[in-house]
Amino acid sequence: MTTSSTRPALAATPAVAVEGVSHRYESHDGALLLALDGVDLSVADGEFVSIVGPSGCGKTTLLRIVTGLIEPIAGHARVLGGEPEAARAAGAFGLVSQEPGLLPWRSVAGNVALSFELAGRRADRAEVRTLLGHAGIEPFADYFPRELSGGMRQRVALARALAHGPRLLLMDEPFGALDEFSREELRLELLRLWERERPSVLFVTHAIREAVLLSDRVVVLSPRPARVVADVAVELPRPRDGAVEETPAFLDHVARVREALREAGA
Repeated sequence: MTTSSTRPALAATPAVAVEGVSHRYESHDGALLLALDGVDLSVADGEFVSIVGPSGCGKTTLLRIVTGLIEPIAGHARVLGGEPEAARAAGAFGLVSQEPGLLPWRSVAGNVALSFELAGRRADRAEVRTLLGHAGIEPFADYFPRELSGGMRQRVALARALAHGPRLLLMDEPFGALDEFSREELRLELLRLWERERPSVLFVTHAIREAVLLSDRVVVLSPRPARVVADVAVELPRPRDGAVEETPAFLDHVARVREALREAGA
């Protein structure tokens, strides 16, 4: 069994490097609301890092800064050694959100093929089918989104995000709208995919147990304005499966994350 001490050496350049990032919004009455306050965060090459924090603390804002969709008022973010906008333009990362955003007029296979088309090449049918197989959705390749359950649509979104072999996956509550059974299935599917492909992952979630199960580290944010209040290393052996959730070591990690949130006033 592979453990954290025997994983391959990580590259010197981090996949994500956030330094001193602050951001604020203007409220409906014109007041300025500070969402992030001097956040530092890194994700090493091949590392899986989750962000947890109370609702409205700025987790999604931070992820949008990493994607280059928001310019922070202070500090900076670098993605794969360069500017976030350049990484996004080059298709260097995949993005999976709570809403899968599938095109309703395209089949499952057609939605995944779109990633290849946007990258300027024609998708090979066998290649698309292989991706769908990895995501556990291949038998439904010719179905349309309206014919799928929420969990199945998220499997398609995951396959689409992996289509161009991204070095980095950015995931914003991808399982948040699913029922508990579908959520458990998909997080184990994600674990399996990550173990095989080993992209870097920055994963936003409200679920502490989910964060511990998936991650190498769990970064805990305070209530707004968000600051990093803890960075918990998850020292559980890999590969993992659902059985690890019943172990004392797993429960100890969950307790450490929960205590960090409690001390931050979450």
